[in-house]
Amino acid sequence: MRAAALALAVLVVTGCAAQSGQTGKADDGKPSWVPNLSSVSSGVSSIMPAEKGEKATVISELKTGRYEASSLAIGEEKDLAQRRAAGVGFARAASLVQYLTALRTQLLAASGVTDVPGRVTVLANPAFAAYSTPDGNIYLAMGWLRNLENADEMAAIVAHELSHVLLTHHTADLWGDLQHKGQALQEIAIRAKADQSKSKTVSKADAKTIKDAQFVADISDKLLLPGWSRRQEREADLLGVDLMIRANYSPAAMVSMLEKLKAWEDQNKESDEAFLEQLKQTAQADAGQAVNMLYKKAVSTVSVNHPKTEDRINDVAQYLDRHYGDKKLPDMHPAAWKDIVTRPDVAEMVKNYDSAFQAKKLLDANKLLESFAEAKVAASGSTATDAYPNWILARAATSLHRQGDATAALQRALSSAEPIPQIYEDTIAGYEHANNIQTALTWTDKASSVFGGAPRWRPVKIRLLRKAGKTAEADAQTLDCSVNAQDWRRLCQEANQTPAPGQKATPATATPKPTTPTPAPATPGTVPGPAPTARSARGSAARRDPRTRRARGADARACP
Repeated sequence: MRAAALALAVLVVTGCAAQSGQTGKADDGKPSWVPNLSSVSSGVSSIMPAEKGEKATVISELKTGRYEASSLAIGEEKDLAQRRAAGVGFARAASLVQYLTALRTQLLAASGVTDVPGRVTVLANPAFAAYSTPDGNIYLAMGWLRNLENADEMAAIVAHELSHVLLTHHTADLWGDLQHKGQALQEIAIRAKADQSKSKTVSKADAKTIKDAQFVADISDKLLLPGWSRRQEREADLLGVDLMIRANYSPAAMVSMLEKLKAWEDQNKESDEAFLEQLKQTAQADAGQAVNMLYKKAVSTVSVNHPKTEDRINDVAQYLDRHYGDKKLPDMHPAAWKDIVTRPDVAEMVKNYDSAFQAKKLLDANKLLESFAEAKVAASGSTATDAYPNWILARAATSLHRQGDATAALQRALSSAEPIPQIYEDTIAGYEHANNIQTALTWTDKASSVFGGAPRWRPVKIRLLRKAGKTAEADAQTLDCSVNAQDWRRLCQEANQTPAPGQKATPATATPKPTTPTPAPATPGTVPGPAPTARSARGSAARRDPRTRRARGADARACP
């Protein structure tokens, strides 16, 4: 049914459902395939399948038996590696890992679906956020840990994300991925045509083709895909309720969890609006700095793009009344959750990461001594070797010119079992700033390997290849990026404009400066010592990150 709906959606958007014999031009001069927005909206409504959960429980319609892997799955371990590159790493405490693993197993057993891959991982992120991926992995931010009141609310988060996996929502997002890949291929072909004709610009006809393709993609992004998204969020909430009841958790916790999410959203709404206004003003003066602001925003919170939380609360309440109103439901389990969060390893991890987040805020506010003191607390005890607290400590120490402390913290961060991308970015930027391009390339390749080939390293490598005079390899990397990493296409193309040796540099392609002391490895893979040439380098590296685009693409289901 979903495949048929998507196929019809293609016809609606491209106008292929028009009657034969049409000329391709409408009376107003526009191509006949350009749809009227009101008719598209009507078409979208008509191709959507019936709402799940109206006449029967969602779980009663769930296909049981062996799980069929998503076509977008890349492998559980590779997915984990790539997700490490999407923020500031993972936070681990043995007791919490054990608890979340058992919770996921319990909910899966209630579903009747077997052999579902994946695990639950805690993100070093103070926000209220969670998401799942096509490989079955569930990622939830630390912000939840301090604010949940019972085991049932944690079960609600995990059940919601697990429901996205069980309902194969990620595979449905393949439509958007294919749409953008097709647009990229079309643009590449037109650019190649212009290059062959030795023209600096594309023809008017080709420019119109590109514009039309972008219009179709926008229709998908703004009308079709959000429609699927809203429906999928509702389905995940309702199936989550079913799973909770079968696993003996109180479904009322789905409502209370969503109420906590709404309160957090309301609390952060004003700051988000202020950020967007600041971003708008900055972009008018300095586009590069605006992109850097977006990067910082991306790593401090996980973007979400859901239906209104208040509507979700009402949907869950109505579903419970409709299907479980006359049944005795399980009670809450506050004692079980308190037992977990008060265990020494969990409590210390949460406390120390709170210190790390606070140290970052103090550092951004230029309160250097306070930041350094808070970061030292963060990088102690059970988190003494964790990458994120040590990265913040290294930055604070560098700002105070305490190079010995900074180097020691950086070495601990690089040796951590849970790496974070910022360490590698600072290292690469340091070598690049010192004009040691070959070593910077070596570290870029290492970072790509450590983080499962995550695309964030593609623009960096293209820029460095250009600086090394390897322009043909940079062109090949740019082409591959344009087709296989569409979200990073623009950044890859911009990186490929970096002047090669002998060419004049421009401000847009200037070498980024490192924020921490730069390590100089004797051989790749060993823990390095400091590079003297980077000791005095200070400033922020301009990192451009498109992850602040759509909240969910074909690779991640952001929730709850």
